Amino acid sequence: MNQYETEALLNLFQEQSFQIVYFGEKADIYIINTCTVTREAERKSRQMIRKAIKQNRMAKIIVTGCSAQSYSPELSEIEGINFILGNGEKNHILKYLQNTVNNFPVISVKPIKNVKKYDTLSKKHTGLHTRSLVKIQDGCNNFCTYCKVPYVRGPQRSRNPEDILKEIILLSEKGIKEIVLLGINLGTYGHDFSDSNINLARLISLIIDNCLKIKRIRLSSIEIININNELINVYEKYPKMCPHLHIPLQSGSDKILRLMNRPYNLSFFSDIINKIRKRIPKIAITTDVMVGFPDEDENSFKHTYNYIKNIKFSKLHVFPYSDRNECLSNLLINKVDYSVKKMRTKRLLKLSDELFLTFRKQNIGQVKDILIESVKISQTGNLEAYGITDNYIKVCIPDFHGKKGDLVRAKLTKINNGYVNALL
Repeated sequence: MNQYETEALLNLFQEQSFQIVYFGEKADIYIINTCTVTREAERKSRQMIRKAIKQNRMAKIIVTGCSAQSYSPELSEIEGINFILGNGEKNHILKYLQNTVNNFPVISVKPIKNVKKYDTLSKKHTGLHTRSLVKIQDGCNNFCTYCKVPYVRGPQRSRNPEDILKEIILLSEKGIKEIVLLGINLGTYGHDFSDSNINLARLISLIIDNCLKIKRIRLSSIEIININNELINVYEKYPKMCPHLHIPLQSGSDKILRLMNRPYNLSFFSDIINKIRKRIPKIAITTDVMVGFPDEDENSFKHTYNYIKNIKFSKLHVFPYSDRNECLSNLLINKVDYSVKKMRTKRLLKLSDELFLTFRKQNIGQVKDILIESVKISQTGNLEAYGITDNYIKVCIPDFHGKKGDLVRAKLTKINNGYVNALL
């Protein structure tokens, strides 16, 4: 989400003829679009703020994003910050810069719970040239006990479908072949519209019918409760849908899921996964898992480990739990020691490596569509290409004659460290 919004902010400045430089270079204006989803993300955000201030003490330092929304008083104590702008003010950054102000920092953080309409911040071009994120939804109404998102992003709200189509067509005309539909709670797209004729599945159909130059469509992440027959039908009907779903699990213990206020149990989760695999046999399913949630004893973790192993996810994203301000999980007792969280995280990451190796082995010998993301000269002097398959396997084509952005068919031959080699 931050990647998309940062690119959209860059577009705003580029339209006003600003020169964009790398963050490590000296600049006149620094924008730090912060994240607060984990304690580590907060730490890195503040590290980047201090780095920007140190690089040019005469520069304008703008801090926005989720940390700005949640911690504006604390951020205002950091000397050198000029503007602290909440999530609802991102689209107005240029206006703040143009106003003559002598007293810094300027703080503009409005209560996000009052935001009911989707922001107009959008992206007109991308530096990736092959794939592009397209944000279609913001906010969340779930209030999982560990999550700050509803407090810093506000209630769920959907983007106008006409605006989405306009952005995708514009991106496709600039050479984008694959789009990744993005949202805080993607599967709720359209739920807040008074017109119930639009939802995620129907939006995808609109995109496929109207954006003919787009060759692949991928979903960023979707909750299990939002995967229904209509959405699965879309995957069966349209070859442009990438056979890859990222579905957060968070825990393989029903006890922990209840404490997290997750809206499903393991039986429901398994039923939906089995239905997906029955109808889309070659799909890759990845997931998020949180380790060390309060009251996660050894038995709960064992349930999680075994459940993940039995479901056979393609890959895991593993996150150690950390207390967050405003979250109800702060009030829970039986906190898990850091050393235990570290050990359990290590075990799940090892399991993830094993699952991903198995998944890639299962794909050896198959012919896949590969979107070329970069082309380099190898040590032998030949061109080699790097890209991703539709089911999100990183591929290297050793002897390549083409260019970045090409969509090619190649046979996966062997695993080579972090990549799978392929032959045209």
